[in-house]
Amino acid sequence: MTLNTHAFLASHYVNMASGLAVTRATAILARDGLVTFDGVHDRESVVSLAGRLLSPREHRDADADGVTIISERGSVAGQLGYAGFGAAELEPHTESSALAQPPRFLMLVCALPADHGGESYVVDGAAIYSDLAAHSPRLLQALQEPATVRFGNPGYWGSVFEPTLDGRIRIRLRLDGLEHFTEPAAEAVPLLRAVISKHVRELPLRRGQGYLLDNWRMLHGRRSFQGPRLMYRILGDLVADHDFPLGFQPPNARAAA
Repeated sequence: MTLNTHAFLASHYVNMASGLAVTRATAILARDGLVTFDGVHDRESVVSLAGRLLSPREHRDADADGVTIISERGSVAGQLGYAGFGAAELEPHTESSALAQPPRFLMLVCALPADHGGESYVVDGAAIYSDLAAHSPRLLQALQEPATVRFGNPGYWGSVFEPTLDGRIRIRLRLDGLEHFTEPAAEAVPLLRAVISKHVRELPLRRGQGYLLDNWRMLHGRRSFQGPRLMYRILGDLVADHDFPLGFQPPNARAAA
């Protein structure tokens, strides 16, 4: 299900040319886990914008400037863990789930939209958690049990929803064949997929548009596509002079606040 995409883009939009852009972007990220922006039309501009907010992380597929070029690369996409380099739909996931401490943020910028399809989308982990808490608390508890899911190979043993040190929650997920659910979490996977599908929000990015999301809160993915498609991606952590909450508050904590 999708909402009005124009309204969704606009409600998270920050004019990054503004003098208050970093302050506003940080506030919206802390509130919603997502910022959208435009006016970024080349790789140099992507790196410059990321440098105002992020300390880039090294990544298997990134170049020295922290940029990973996401494009269709033929047979490469058939390897486990490389689905992003194909044209098929990319299931909702968090980045670097096999690491004990995944990067906090992901920036994605559209350099060339596909001829058909290829819409980016996001899913708020807080919405997934709240839905499960209201309608399936037993299965939600199963998805919080420690060391019931292996992410990657050999990877990291954890859970879909993990507590942070300050009592908040972070989400970790992949559904690309490099995950292994054990009981009781395995029982909850079909429902988890169904709930995720209810909360998909599409971001049909045009050239120069992009988003910055909290990788500890938001899932992301994309629709299948035809024709050339080129995206720039940077993973990183918030620069040291910005304070930022971890993950999201569970519903009972929000109610008590």
